Amino acid sequence: MKRRVPPRNYQTEALTQLGPVDKVPLGIKMPFGRDNEFGFFGAITSTHERYHTNLKMLLMTSKGERPMVPEYGSELKALLFEQNTEAHLDSLLEDAITAAVERWMPEILITEVLVTRDTTHESENFYAANIKVTFSVVSIPASENELEITVEV
Repeated sequence: MKRRVPPRNYQTEALTQLGPVDKVPLGIKMPFGRDNEFGFFGAITSTHERYHTNLKMLLMTSKGERPMVPEYGSELKALLFEQNTEAHLDSLLEDAITAAVERWMPEILITEVLVTRDTTHESENFYAANIKVTFSVVSIPASENELEITVEV
C-alpha cells in the first residue's frame, strides 16, 4: 500500500522559519524607516498595530488618489470645503469615516467618532479637523483602540 504524503504548506513553513510568532512581520511600519531586524523597512509585528496603521492609511487616503483602485479611501479632505457649521460638517465627517470602514475594513467596529475643529476665523488653519476614532476588531475580544488624526487642506 502506498503511503499518501500530505501537500506542503509553504506559507506555514516560511512563518516557522522566521522564529517566534510575536516576531512575524505583518506589514510595513509608517512612517517608513530603516529597521535592522527586518531589513530595509520597519515591520509591524502586532495585530493591533496593523489594524491601527491600516485604518489610518484608509482614512488619510483621498478617493481617487490610489492608482488602479480609485474608490479606495475616504472623502475627509473634500468634506472640509463643505459648509462649516459644527453639526452639519461633523456628521458628514463621521458618515464618511463609517462608510469607508464598512466598505474597505468590515472587520473593524467603530464605537465612537469625535470631531473637534476651530471654527473661529482667527485660526490660522480654519480648514482642519482633529478626529479621534475609537474602534475595535470584531474577531479580537477586548481590542478597543484609539486613532487620532488631523485632516487639513
